[in-house]
Amino acid sequence: MNRRIIIVTGEPQEGKSTLLARCLAEVHNLHVGGFLAKGLWKNNLRDGFDLIDLAAGTSTVLARRNPLAQPGEIPFTFFKKGMEAGMRALESERCAHADLVCVDEVGKLEMNDRGWAPQLAPLLKLNHPMHLWVVRKHFVEPVCQKWNLISPSIVSVNKSDALATLLRIVRK
Repeated sequence: MNRRIIIVTGEPQEGKSTLLARCLAEVHNLHVGGFLAKGLWKNNLRDGFDLIDLAAGTSTVLARRNPLAQPGEIPFTFFKKGMEAGMRALESERCAHADLVCVDEVGKLEMNDRGWAPQLAPLLKLNHPMHLWVVRKHFVEPVCQKWNLISPSIVSVNKSDALATLLRIVRK
């Protein structure tokens, strides 16, 4: 199978999605599938996310901050329309001819077989595309085990050469 896995990792709000967006802006020659979760900020606090379908170029509201969330709860309300857009963006038929499939991000929901989890195994069965997944640092090992990701390339967002490293891997 001609598939490479790249994981962009770091802690919350360290710029994982921003690094992914910067990388995508530099690789114009690749057909890209999947999605980017564009963070929205208000008063120096993440206020929500819009989901950008990378193949279609469309944007959909994915989540907004829930001011009533209790400590320990997910602080965002995820919207059905945004989740459906993400599931469509990750359909294996839509990603079959992509050079690069982006999933921003794989985390707690997916580890519990929710969120994007139903789409990930079919994507990994595709022969061709490179996969670029955004994964929080403490989830890297569990994600690799759950989806049997063997020797992924891991790029830490807090390294000074993160963008150059990511671009070098993507352009191989």
